[in-house]
Amino acid sequence: MAGLKLHQLGRERVSYKIDASDPPLLEITGPAEVMVETHDARTGRLKRAEDVMLSAPDFNDAFPKTNPATGPIRVVGAEPGDALSIDVLGIELDEYGFLLAKPDFGLVRNLVNHPIAKILPVRDGMIEFDHLRFPVRPMIGVMATAPVGAAIGTAYCGRHGGNMDNNRIAIGTRVHLPVRVPGASFYVGDVHAAMGDGEVSGTGVEIGARVHLRIQIVKGAARDWPWMETPDLLIQAASAKTYEEASEIAVREMMALLGERLNLSPPDAFMLVSAIGDVRVNQACRSPIDVSVRVEVPKLHAGLRTA
Repeated sequence: MAGLKLHQLGRERVSYKIDASDPPLLEITGPAEVMVETHDARTGRLKRAEDVMLSAPDFNDAFPKTNPATGPIRVVGAEPGDALSIDVLGIELDEYGFLLAKPDFGLVRNLVNHPIAKILPVRDGMIEFDHLRFPVRPMIGVMATAPVGAAIGTAYCGRHGGNMDNNRIAIGTRVHLPVRVPGASFYVGDVHAAMGDGEVSGTGVEIGARVHLRIQIVKGAARDWPWMETPDLLIQAASAKTYEEASEIAVREMMALLGERLNLSPPDAFMLVSAIGDVRVNQACRSPIDVSVRVEVPKLHAGLRTA
């Protein structure tokens, strides 16, 4: 795919909802490469620690002003039943990000009396956390295609993708999203300089970025839920109100994927996942957002490596 035109899309206009009725900001014909500029989770409004209250989203809103996504991008020729295949080629981070702790958000409550923020410089591949330094681990929190019907806030995750906060959506990963509407209406945003699995406080190192993506259409390849792959892993994503519900969906979806690829019966696929698969938590911070999980199965096992 050498020689693909590189399209550019800035962050001057972002959205807080994934909506098929939004007019496209960019139109591409796949396969194509795009450089998309994204805002941090508070759309650049949190530049000083004392701005934490002024920039806070209201989760009583239908579309809370958090996790802004750049888009939509219309992919000419994408039709319902197809899939978008998105390769993450690069993530270039802004010069600083932020972390939050809030009294009523996260796995551990009431550590603080009011929300507090920590502004973290990012220099030379390292994040500066007061006197501590640790390496960046860039990942993309939001990738989505528009659902049929009602719009979904960018704070939320589901079958359309959305705020998956999946650490595997990083450089070198291919993300597969279902196309539900003509043109797909693709959005991307919510980059983190680093985020632990679980995102236990409700934030990772939230940061603006420029993401370099290759987007192409795979005809007739839509699955019910997003999935990903690296050279060594198949990764199935799912979300639900509880860990148990989300994990069951993800395991069942992985069983179906393995069944198709390896001609396995459901019981055999189930046992294979139990033997070599890992269920990992993407986000579980006791928030209005569903619990998000992933199931990872190595391609190296049982002939799972793909071309």
